[in-house]
Amino acid sequence: MSLPPMPSASPLKFLQGLASRLERWLVSPSQKIVGKTRRRNARLLSIFLLCLFLLFLSINLVYLFSVPGYHIPAADLIGYAFMLLTYLISRTRFTGVALVVLLVMFPMNVFDNVLEGTSLNLMATLSFLIPSFILASIFLNPWATAAYGYGINALVLLLPLLAPQRVSTLSQVLGSVSVGTVVVTLCIIWIVHRNRIERDHQVELKAVYDATLEGWSRALEIRDQGTEGHSQRVVDLTLRLGRASGLHGTDLDALYRGALLHDIGKMAIPDAILLKPSALDEAEWKVMRTHPTIAYNMLAAIAFLRPALVIPACHHEWWNGQGYPGGLSGEQIPLPARVFAVVDVWDALLSDRPYRQAWTREAAVQYLQEQSGKQFDPQIVERFLALNP
Repeated sequence: MSLPPMPSASPLKFLQGLASRLERWLVSPSQKIVGKTRRRNARLLSIFLLCLFLLFLSINLVYLFSVPGYHIPAADLIGYAFMLLTYLISRTRFTGVALVVLLVMFPMNVFDNVLEGTSLNLMATLSFLIPSFILASIFLNPWATAAYGYGINALVLLLPLLAPQRVSTLSQVLGSVSVGTVVVTLCIIWIVHRNRIERDHQVELKAVYDATLEGWSRALEIRDQGTEGHSQRVVDLTLRLGRASGLHGTDLDALYRGALLHDIGKMAIPDAILLKPSALDEAEWKVMRTHPTIAYNMLAAIAFLRPALVIPACHHEWWNGQGYPGGLSGEQIPLPARVFAVVDVWDALLSDRPYRQAWTREAAVQYLQEQSGKQFDPQIVERFLALNP
């Protein structure tokens, strides 16, 4: 019995595979480029340069075969050499250098063609400035794009003064300047719109992330009813104390997340220990003291949470070095953890627990003062008591 013939690969799949290999060979950035944004920028600049090279070359070839006596200008040949060099640099760690070279090369090449009189059509030559405006809008912020684009258009307006023998009247460049100004303006509008979309996306993503963290925090409190409401109560006070201690921006975001997740490691602590209605013995305390390390190991692989993990990992470290799990002391303990430690103990002392009644406010203040310089950073205690007289 003969076997049926193996199906051959379809031409479409072959072409797709070939295109994929060509894409990797032509535009894949160096492995030394780290970070998704930098790799994406390197790839994008490489693609831009390849497309531009083919566009300019095709225009020169059309002129070469259709215009009698035409020769490719020296400026264009130099431009091709620079473009090739820039293309090679763009795929390395020096993508930024390639971008600067490209942004300078475009107007220099165009103006050289005009000033040397090698331009067959002034408006067509000046139109080659448009790709540089688009390139600037891809990689630069709105202000830099405006300075670059409008500045180059201003230089075009000066051509009748700089090269009166080539550009005799202002009317010869007004059309190009008008088009260039419109393109730059549209590019700036596009950048602003793109940035707004990105900001909205980041806000939505942050809200989803934070809602997830709040869910984790509530899940722990449902399990450990003795600390119900603790995480939510300490968040606002921690943020106030953080601002008073000089934290702001993304540091406050990390402080918020760290406060929510400070005891997340207790999810791995057995119920017999976590829910014990009386004081723990030494063996049980040994298990309980593993929860900071557990929290760090649980969440360290989540990149956006790493700045927040100093609180779950270090909020039981003491100023005098007698805390756990690392025995850190003084300013070895990250500032967010030192801030949170004071708020955490304050709320715990003022709350009922299965094994004791809540302390009075006066007794809690006295405890913080007694532990200043021992368990807590003295400056943080001072700021906290100033916020909560």
